[in-house]
Amino acid sequence: MSGICGIVRFDGAPVSRPELQGMAEKAAYRGLHAAEYYCSGSVGIACLSLDTTPDGSGSSRPLQAANGRLLFAADARLDNRDDFTETTGERAGEASDAELIFAALLRNRQNGAERLLGDFAYAFHDRQHGETRLARDAMGMRSLYFRCEPQRLLFATEAHQILAAPGVPKRLNETAAAWHLTGMQTPPEVAFYDGIEQVRPGEELIVDAQGKRRSRRYWRPEDTARLRYSDEREYAEHLRGLFIDAMRARLRCRAPAGISLSGGIDSAAAASVAGYLRQLDSDLAFLRAYSWVSTDLPECDERENIERVAHRFGIPVSYIAVEKILPLSDAALSDAGLSGRNEGLQPGPHEDDPFFPAFEPSNRAIVRRGVSEGVSVMFYGLRGDMICGGDVTDVLGLMMSGKLSEAQSELGWLKRRYRLSKPGAVFRFVVQPLLSRFAQGRKPGDWETAGVAAAHVRKDFLVRAGLPARHPLDLAADSYRAFDTRQRFLHVCAPMVYRTVQHAERFTAGYGLGVADPWSDRRIAEFALACPQHLIGTARAPKRLAKRAMDGIMPPDAIAGARKVVPSPIYERTLRRTARSTVLQLLTDSRCAQLGYIDEQALRAQFERFVRGGEGVPDLWPTLSLEIWLRKHW
Repeated sequence: MSGICGIVRFDGAPVSRPELQGMAEKAAYRGLHAAEYYCSGSVGIACLSLDTTPDGSGSSRPLQAANGRLLFAADARLDNRDDFTETTGERAGEASDAELIFAALLRNRQNGAERLLGDFAYAFHDRQHGETRLARDAMGMRSLYFRCEPQRLLFATEAHQILAAPGVPKRLNETAAAWHLTGMQTPPEVAFYDGIEQVRPGEELIVDAQGKRRSRRYWRPEDTARLRYSDEREYAEHLRGLFIDAMRARLRCRAPAGISLSGGIDSAAAASVAGYLRQLDSDLAFLRAYSWVSTDLPECDERENIERVAHRFGIPVSYIAVEKILPLSDAALSDAGLSGRNEGLQPGPHEDDPFFPAFEPSNRAIVRRGVSEGVSVMFYGLRGDMICGGDVTDVLGLMMSGKLSEAQSELGWLKRRYRLSKPGAVFRFVVQPLLSRFAQGRKPGDWETAGVAAAHVRKDFLVRAGLPARHPLDLAADSYRAFDTRQRFLHVCAPMVYRTVQHAERFTAGYGLGVADPWSDRRIAEFALACPQHLIGTARAPKRLAKRAMDGIMPPDAIAGARKVVPSPIYERTLRRTARSTVLQLLTDSRCAQLGYIDEQALRAQFERFVRGGEGVPDLWPTLSLEIWLRKHW
């Protein structure tokens, strides 16, 4: 939402306000409410404030202590403000979230970040000790890029702010491009420009006066904590309590708030809990809902379940006809948004990153409608599938808990789904997970990096780009002995999910809005990793724990009717009809082919066969999004 940027020089040369302004102005849409600068000697910090709170607690401005020896800047939303009352005394009720964080770090600089719950990115500079600390929240809801040169440190909320600093070259990071083409699974610390990196989620980076770096992970999900309740209802009550707390914290915003509401459990739970909390406390922000509908493809229309939730809590709903705003439409690629003044309002990929969703035109229509109706924050269920759904199976857990009949039914369902023989299903879903508890090193389901790339991506490019054989996240998952929990970890921390939430935050900021996702609450992620996976959901009963947690809050018929609807029929039909010429233009003399990334001829032939109905949907989007980004920004 808000934004920060700064320059710290190691050689003692002064930082000028104009060079700092050049960085700040690249993200001017983050400073709708204020833009403040602090330049003193070899340090300069700028804060762009986009405050969506009713009391000013979300404001961002440069802070200092100890006669200017300690400097601080943050883009932050704290969930546990009450935990920091002792750090600010009587001013706690008036302090901004950034001020509370600064006060906490002044008390305990070495371990202060561990106590922070919420979405944040901060920079803390200590002149006396010649040290700068950069940190990012555990779930990656806020961005923080940096560039460390021999004579200076640059940091900013967005990468293109660093590119605006004097003397920074603009060079493509081909390793990032290769990651993008392997299923858009670019690690969250990787930026698309040589010499620029991101602070990892849950990391604090420390840079000394000589430019030497060290880092510490202040939060990392570990394979240690396990929840053991006697009754499944206790797990549901635990999740419900966490989700209510997450929603209450995020409803600390100016009314109304908006929500991108579907008929699935993820966003419907957020809307229902918001309505429930509003009934208990009328001071909390009320919701307006915005939803896609499809008349031409009824299987993609979720209006019936949306209405169940909206009617129960009196939430007004604005419907967006998805057929009128299709992926890759010419209008979507050329239209400049509300005003076209700012980079953040332009359609397609941002300069920072080629990642953007195929249905961005529809998302854009939802956000525009929200802006026109005065919303301050847009709620999404971005991590819901990863936290309580996804392809995580735990037949072994069912067996070990004594649910043998349910385990047998689940195994039969998986056998049919994956077209396996009975021995094959037993080996895959029982024997392999059992062996993984005792095996060292490689585990079933290891993530082979090159195997994720589509056939048209050139293997020699992946080798040239230096991608490792296994994804870093897969290596991190080795700490999980239980196969099912390992799979949940891979879901919760999936690189594409980090890119999704980062895109959503930057996208909504471009319209002057905040973003909120209760499913990206660190406490809920910790719960999902500590909970027995067979209780969270099964192949036959997906998201059953989330549904059970909503019992008594969400209407029963809405819980029963909640289902995952993927708008793939709209995407497929769009590729075959309205977007066919656009795709062919993107695949003709493409930048990706010129750079040696893809086999253009093979991809064109595959796409033409698809258009004629000859084969399934090609894995196009990573290539198309990268191609659009290269043409737009290079």
